[in-house]
Amino acid sequence: MQRLRSRTAPGLAALATFALASGCGGSEPIQSTAAGVAAAGAGTAVDPRVADIRRALAAGLPDAAWTLLDSVGDSLGAEGDLLRARAALLEGDGVGALREIEAAKQESERPDPRVLATEVEILASLDRLDAAREALRDAYAEVGRGAELERARGWVLLRTPGGAREGLTALETARELDPDLPFLEHPLLQAHLLVGREALTNEAADQALAHALLARQLAPDDPDARELEADARAALLDFDGAIPLYEELREEGRGSDDAIATLQQRRGTFLLLKGRRDEAIEAYRAARELGLDDEGLGFGADLLAEEAVKRVDAASEAFAAGDLEAAETGFSSALELDPANLEARDHLAVCRFKLGDFEGAAMGWRRVLESARERGIELPDPVHLNLARAWHAAGTPERAREVLEEYLASEPDGPWAEATREMLDRLAEE
Repeated sequence: MQRLRSRTAPGLAALATFALASGCGGSEPIQSTAAGVAAAGAGTAVDPRVADIRRALAAGLPDAAWTLLDSVGDSLGAEGDLLRARAALLEGDGVGALREIEAAKQESERPDPRVLATEVEILASLDRLDAAREALRDAYAEVGRGAELERARGWVLLRTPGGAREGLTALETARELDPDLPFLEHPLLQAHLLVGREALTNEAADQALAHALLARQLAPDDPDARELEADARAALLDFDGAIPLYEELREEGRGSDDAIATLQQRRGTFLLLKGRRDEAIEAYRAARELGLDDEGLGFGADLLAEEAVKRVDAASEAFAAGDLEAAETGFSSALELDPANLEARDHLAVCRFKLGDFEGAAMGWRRVLESARERGIELPDPVHLNLARAWHAAGTPERAREVLEEYLASEPDGPWAEATREMLDRLAEE
């Protein structure tokens, strides 16, 4: 008779998707060596229906798995019970999962390593580690050691504090014994991530990178694997390899601009020490664009300011030669390096005015005035008059009048007060 599946709200760490425990108590894990493991039997063809259900479970799709399980009924025997156990656990129904294990035991004519291993893994996933270890010992006594039980042992070790490296060895042994063993890829992935993180903590970044790459072979798009690779590459000063990975993760909602900006700053310093000044400038520029301030940039801020001055000088030469487009490009690039450079901003506004971009010129001169006021800088030229001309040329004389009136209100006897009043008078006559 077909058993009705149990439907409960998800929430428990699932056997198919494997959530790692941050801390688990209990005794020391059971020890094993590759030499002590019996050879696995030859692989047999897998029922296509079983393969489909396994794929659904491995992908973390319980609804798809249940649909397929319902369609096959009890025709799969103990194998169906085991798949139902995994599906129940995936939905958070630990009791239902263990009930299916008992059903699988009843259907098996003799102790079945598949059933015993799945029981161990379910107990471990429920954080019943002592029970899982006891079940594993009993299984060894009943069926010896094989690929399924090595997978189960690896599972228990991964959930045991400090057991990740030995757990990885057990899982790799299981794969050697049976390359087609199901439900192995995800625990292997998690094992490589755990061991890789441990290596990174121990300043063994090369080992961490190796584990990250192995994890990505198992799951190329896994975000944790990509993040481990990025962290390892950054630790190895492979910034060109790390930064694109961080940028991908940021686009997916993991990480932030601040972290990438800091890495760009480190990259800039690294390149500068290598004598690659132009690349260092670009790295510092990228860091600034991502929000890193002068303090965060450190020496990079001085380098950017120095390069900005050079670009202003070159752009000024282009302006003098009548090449307004080249001058505009040069002044813009200088501002990207040093947004505080008022000379670059003022000259850029002049270029835009001469090119007919009056609103762009006005926005630039307004920024010059605001920045000078905030920094307590006395400007040598009547920038407010240029701003008023730009607003007038842009077809907004009311904004021009506003600029002139503000100047007179703040500096009624200022050096440009008379010229300001004259311009106001001309506007009034229009």
